[in-house]
Amino acid sequence: MKERLPALIALFMLLCLVITTWWAADYAQRSIPLDPPARISHEPDAWSDHFIMLSSDPDGVPKNRLEGDSMQHFPHNDSYEIVNAVSTGQRPGSAITTGRADLATMFNNDKTILMRGNAHLHRFPSEDTSALDITSSELIIYPEKDIIETDKPATVIQGNSRMNGKGMTYNNKTRELEVYSNTDVSISNKDVSSKSSNTDQVPEENPRP
Repeated sequence: MKERLPALIALFMLLCLVITTWWAADYAQRSIPLDPPARISHEPDAWSDHFIMLSSDPDGVPKNRLEGDSMQHFPHNDSYEIVNAVSTGQRPGSAITTGRADLATMFNNDKTILMRGNAHLHRFPSEDTSALDITSSELIIYPEKDIIETDKPATVIQGNSRMNGKGMTYNNKTRELEVYSNTDVSISNKDVSSKSSNTDQVPEENPRP
């Protein structure tokens, strides 16, 4: 028994050390406050008045501008909502366009802008083409592609010509307008007579089946 006593004492001390270490670690963990896990919220986490966002090409030349009276950022889908939004595209080689709406939502890593409420796109005139206006309740702008589309009823006005249709896509790079279905087309004689010298004078219709 006397021979085993030192071993028993050492084992007892080892158990005490293990228990003390476990208690100290547990106490320290409970004493230090930990950050709660990030909560995915549908509430805005950032906001601003007189919002302006610029994007530029690799040379630092501005190519797209989005502004509005106010902005809110929503973390659950990384989107921005802008009140009284104005989206301006000024890409080299393309006509300048300005889109306006009561409310705009920018999402998809800033690649898509949904314009809602009194949506209006104006393409400024250039040396070889007249101005173009598209109005609808909703327009979708793809700034990087320089494309505007809608599946809602829309009105297109260019020069003295007017077209009403449901659903359309306009490519500002190629200046091609595709109308899915039209309800009313009015082309003035002035636009027809100038079409030979200006291929973009009259909106072209490509109805889908």
